[in-house]
Amino acid sequence: MKILKEKLSTKNLRRLCQDNATDKRVLVVHSEDVPYEGYFPNAYAVTKRKNVKADLYVDLYYKDISQIQDEEYEFILCTGLLEHIPDPQRLVDDFYRILKPGGKLVISASAVFSYHEGPNDFFHFTPFSFQLLFSKWSKLDVKGSSQPFETIAILLQRILLQCDIKPKIVRQIVELLCIFLPKLDRYIVKQYHTRNPMNSETEIDSMLPSNVQAVVIK
Repeated sequence: MKILKEKLSTKNLRRLCQDNATDKRVLVVHSEDVPYEGYFPNAYAVTKRKNVKADLYVDLYYKDISQIQDEEYEFILCTGLLEHIPDPQRLVDDFYRILKPGGKLVISASAVFSYHEGPNDFFHFTPFSFQLLFSKWSKLDVKGSSQPFETIAILLQRILLQCDIKPKIVRQIVELLCIFLPKLDRYIVKQYHTRNPMNSETEIDSMLPSNVQAVVIK
């Protein structure tokens, strides 16, 4: 019997959508891994997955979003895609083109996460790589999607999802760890993006996030 009913990483994506919910017309790109409909009721969905309901089906690397006109949307949501694009800057530049001036992009991409959808898993990101990718945008607010012990729990759950494990009791023990470990995050006082120096200039919201999430303004 499964103890965890939902992927822990999905909970963090739900929070991202909730924090940025809007009734505006939204371009949703490859975000079927999160139930976004309740947060973005006027969504136009784009995906490569032919078995998923969408408004536009595109090629494997989303080059077909070139069909979308310049400055057509005020808001774009994109989750779980950037790591699967061999030229991520090209996709980011397409988002920039599609957004109206002052438009918002909400994006999430893998950081400390398992390989998935191989062999098309090319990059895992940090806040510093996001700074490079979005250097010409007017504003970037980037953070980690999870705290360190929560991330370890997410990785343990990925082991359950992507590995054959026997006997069954081992799976149940790991599931219990997934429930318990995030509770340890309450004891973390400060985090840093390096060991030396550990000071106010190197403080960070999460030094071991499963994903990096950003709200970016054109």
